[in-house]
Amino acid sequence: MLVVKSIVIDHKLVLIGPTTAVEGIYHGPLYYYLSTIPFFFSKGNPLFIALFFIFLNALSVFLVYLVGKELFSRKIGLIASLFFTFSFGAVVMARWLSHPPLIIPVCCLFFLFLAKFIKGNNKYLIPTAIIYGVATQTEFSNLIIFTFITFFAVVVFRKRFLEQKIISLLIALALVILLPIFNFVLFDLRHNFLITRSLIKSQAHRPQFVGYFLHTLTGSIWQFMQVFSDVVSPLHLLVAAVIFIAAFFALIKLRDKYKTGTALMLIWLFSPFVAFILLRYNPLYHYFTASIIAIIILIVVLVDYLSSLKRGVGLIAIGILVAFNLWSLHAYLPNNLNVFFQSTQPDLKYKDQQAVIQRIYKEANGTPFYYQAYTIPYWMQDGWQYLFWYYGKQYGYLPKQTNKGLLFVIIQDDPSTKLYQTNWLRDTVSKWGIEENEFKYGILTVEKRYVQ
Repeated sequence: MLVVKSIVIDHKLVLIGPTTAVEGIYHGPLYYYLSTIPFFFSKGNPLFIALFFIFLNALSVFLVYLVGKELFSRKIGLIASLFFTFSFGAVVMARWLSHPPLIIPVCCLFFLFLAKFIKGNNKYLIPTAIIYGVATQTEFSNLIIFTFITFFAVVVFRKRFLEQKIISLLIALALVILLPIFNFVLFDLRHNFLITRSLIKSQAHRPQFVGYFLHTLTGSIWQFMQVFSDVVSPLHLLVAAVIFIAAFFALIKLRDKYKTGTALMLIWLFSPFVAFILLRYNPLYHYFTASIIAIIILIVVLVDYLSSLKRGVGLIAIGILVAFNLWSLHAYLPNNLNVFFQSTQPDLKYKDQQAVIQRIYKEANGTPFYYQAYTIPYWMQDGWQYLFWYYGKQYGYLPKQTNKGLLFVIIQDDPSTKLYQTNWLRDTVSKWGIEENEFKYGILTVEKRYVQ
C-alpha cells in the first residue's frame, strides 16, 4: 500500500509490481494501479481498498456464468455461478488483499473471449490477446501458465487460427509478445538490466523452488488438490480427490456433446501442471488461483452428468456441496481458521491493529514518538508504516525517524518461535530504555518505553 500511496500522492509511477520469491524478479504492477482507484476515493482507507477488491471478485459471478455458458450450456453457467458464490476457497481468495486474486476475473474473460473466437467470432482474437497480456501482469507465475495455455490452444485449434488474416495474426502476436514484457524491458533499461541479470543468476544457482521431475510432479498435484479441496470440500482432501476423479470422468464422457468446451477445460486444468513439470518449478498454493473457476465448472459438469443419469441426483449433489461450503464459511471464516494466507497468524485482527495505533497516540498525548514492531512478516514495518500514516493524520503528526525519546514496541504473540521471541525481548528490547507502561489488544502487546 505504500507504493499505491506514492503513486497517488507523490505521483511516482512504477513499472514493476511486488517482488517474487526470486531476488530481482517482480510481478506486474496491475494490482498497484487498480488499488489507486479505491485509494483515491477513500483517501487511503485500507478497509475500503480491501472491500473494493472483494467487490471486484464478487462481480466475477457474472463472468463465471458467461464462461460456463459459452463452454458448455446455460444450465452449467447458472449452477457454476451459484457454486462460485458459496465456495469456501473462492470466498477466501477474494478476501486476500494482494495481487493473486486478480486472475479470477481475468481468466474468466480470457476463456470467454477465446471460446467465442474458436466458435467462429473473429473479432474476439485481439481481445483474447489483450487479456492474455493483462493476465501476465497480475502474477509472474501467470506469465508461465498463460503462455502454456495459449500455446496448447493454438496447437489444438490451429485450423481456426490459420483461417485468420495475416494482419490479424500479426497484431495478436505483437500484443502477446509486448504486453507481458514492455514495462519490464523499460525497467531493465533504466536499472542496468537488473531483471535480466537476476534471471541468469537464478538459473545458474538453481534456487530452492526448482526441483527434480518427481518432486515437481508430486508438489504440483499436492498444491492443486489443496486448492481443489478448498473450493469443493474444505478440509476433506480424500473426498476432494474422489470428486475430482469422478468429475474428470464426467468431462470425458460428455466430450462429444461439448467438444470445444471439453478441449478448453482440459487445457485450462492441465496447462499449469505441464508448465511447472517441464520447468521443474515447485508451485505454491496460490499459483493455482487461475484454476479456481475451471474447478468450479468441472464440478458442475459432474452435476450435469449425474442429472443426465437420473433426475434429481445432480440437484442433491450440488445442494450437499453448497451446504457444506456454507457451513465451512460459518465455522472457519470468522476466526480466520484454515485461511491459507493467514495460517501463521489467524488471531491477528485489523480492529486490534487499529486499537493499538489509537492507544499509542493517546499514550503519547502529543509527544513525538517512534516505534518498533515485532510482527509477521518479521523485520518489515511496511504494514504498520501505512497504518500509522492513515490513522496518524487525524492526530496531526506521524512517528518520527529516530532512536531516542518515547518508544512504543509492538509485539505479536508468536508461539511457533517462542524461544526466539523470548531471547529477543530479553537481549534486545530490555535494553531499549525504561519500560513505563504496557497494554494489550488481542495478540498484540505494546510496551511504552523511554530511551535516553
